[in-house]
Amino acid sequence: MVENETALDEQAGGIPTGAIVASAIAAGVIAFMLRRAKRDQARIETPVDVAAAAWERVQDPEFRARTAGATRDFVVERVGHELKPVLLELLHDVKEFVDQGFKRAEKAIRDL
Repeated sequence: MVENETALDEQAGGIPTGAIVASAIAAGVIAFMLRRAKRDQARIETPVDVAAAAWERVQDPEFRARTAGATRDFVVERVGHELKPVLLELLHDVKEFVDQGFKRAEKAIRDL
């Protein structure tokens, strides 16, 4: 019964079971290698050590430039394209609001 369902899945154009198993094994091997590499690194034990390590990273003169560049790139690539229509609509609404304010001001001056 299971063999029939597997054969039907493979014939229907689904992902073959072998590919799923191979992907899972590859992901497991990669996770194991990453965990082993992290274990070899020096561990920071106390909160004071964590704070000191963070302070050292912040004191790096290029830290702010790198973080600002990464933030700018993220905003331009990801957020900018999605927010462009919203920003244009917002700008249009602000323009209409300002125009109405100037019309009211002109009317108030004429009524003096």
